[in-house]
Amino acid sequence: MTDLGIDLWGAAFQAVSFLSLMAIPWTDGKIRIIVALMAGAGILSILAFQFYIGVEKHDYGLGMDLMMITFLNAVFYLAISWGVERVFRLFLLKRKKDRSPPPS
Repeated sequence: MTDLGIDLWGAAFQAVSFLSLMAIPWTDGKIRIIVALMAGAGILSILAFQFYIGVEKHDYGLGMDLMMITFLNAVFYLAISWGVERVFRLFLLKRKKDRSPPPS
């Protein structure tokens, strides 16, 4: 496999991991558990790979910096997605409450 292919699959894997992380607040029930497990496994594997990069380069500070940035990105992605979902839900509930009942 070429370097471009590896880079493309790595980027796709990271995108799927972060998209599943963002989808957690928008799902419900058993699907939420499945999506959370997928996101958790993806983020953990990304963190492990970044630690491996630090070990391979004999620069543990680099590995820890990469891991910290990825972890903070994951927290921010989840928090922002959760906040947007809550605002959207409140908007829909307010809109439903303000709507007058249909005439009988």
